[in-house]
Amino acid sequence: MKKVVFKSFKYTLFFAIGISIFWLIYRNIDMNELKKALREINYFWIFVSIMFGLFAALSRAIRWKMLMKPLGYNPRLSNTFMSIFVLYFVNLIIPRAGEIARCTVLSRTDKVPFTKLVGTVFVERLADFVMLIVLSIVIFAMNIAVISKFFVQHPEMLDKFDGFVTTRNIIFLVIIIIGLIFLAIAIKNRLKRSHLRSKLSEMKKHFFDGIKSIMHMETKWLFIGHTFFIYIMWLLMMYVIFLSYEPTKLLTIRDGMVTFLMGGLAMLAPIQGGIGPWHFMVYETLSLYGVPIDNGKIFALICHTASNLLPYIIFGGISLIILIARTGRIRKQEIDEIEETPLA
Repeated sequence: MKKVVFKSFKYTLFFAIGISIFWLIYRNIDMNELKKALREINYFWIFVSIMFGLFAALSRAIRWKMLMKPLGYNPRLSNTFMSIFVLYFVNLIIPRAGEIARCTVLSRTDKVPFTKLVGTVFVERLADFVMLIVLSIVIFAMNIAVISKFFVQHPEMLDKFDGFVTTRNIIFLVIIIIGLIFLAIAIKNRLKRSHLRSKLSEMKKHFFDGIKSIMHMETKWLFIGHTFFIYIMWLLMMYVIFLSYEPTKLLTIRDGMVTFLMGGLAMLAPIQGGIGPWHFMVYETLSLYGVPIDNGKIFALICHTASNLLPYIIFGGISLIILIARTGRIRKQEIDEIEETPLA
């Protein structure tokens, strides 16, 4: 119970921080300018942005199915696709919890062992991390002058980073890692005498089966292609919204790459949907390209709402309802089959 209360407090605190940052950013926004922007914006490009988001989600669903195939499972693409939006929807409420949610719903609708799904998600996240690092290096190398200018204008960000990476903090981190290793050894020795050992061993095996699924995949290059395609779709989601808004319509795809990268850094904060930090990073980055601060704030609000917030709430909510309904029908069928089975 204490753990639940602590987590609830933590997520509420992060959400409050995000809302506070959001309020500080938009407390003095000219509502007439915002209304004018909403009237004059080209909604065709908003629609195109949403379509790019759907393509990215579909690609993620196909890529996830590719990891499950070597394990002997072939879930319905519709269920996998909707579980991706469940991931986005839950992350808007509880950061980082979406991965568990999508594994939970798919394990119930398609009878794939939960721990194997977690293993495949681990592979996915590792692939995404590697791709993010590669793209970040490429974008940084292509735009080093602009990115350097951003940090020159905001030295407090580098100061915070330098303040974190200290000898004391590194020693403290090493002590924690050593402590965790000894704790893991102690728990392992205790479990050797526990009846839970066989159950945990089975879960461990399923988890590593999920991780090893990529080794048995027949189309590894297709997996890499999907990973690259997903990031391209995410980049285009933002770029086409540039085209919808007059103050940003002349910005290039290269400018969009930098804005995408800086916004992505803000999403590392454990705040639901990046609300607040994402808006700050985006409008400050746009100011480097001559976009007035107020126009940059309006763009950030429109972009975040149109390409993230509303689609994730609408599609995620609908997907969750449908998957819960399917789970209920599957459960009812199982109960009916048990009742119809004659007793020996």
